[in-house]
Amino acid sequence: MARLQILELPTEHHGDDMITPFVLVIDEVDTDPDGKVMMKAADWEATRDRLGARAILIFEETVEIPANEVSP
Repeated sequence: MARLQILELPTEHHGDDMITPFVLVIDEVDTDPDGKVMMKAADWEATRDRLGARAILIFEETVEIPANEVSP
């Protein structure tokens, strides 16, 4: 089953407003027999736009984001 992770990017300052952009990272994604992700690129773009993410990165293998690790 796919995992979702958030990779926060550096905060942007626009006058008094602050925005923390992010990238949605989806790993451990199942693919069809041809090795393609089973969702169309247009669907991913619409999802990215609805969420306000800068990008969506999709991987078949496990990707560990050091910033998301929990300290013991």
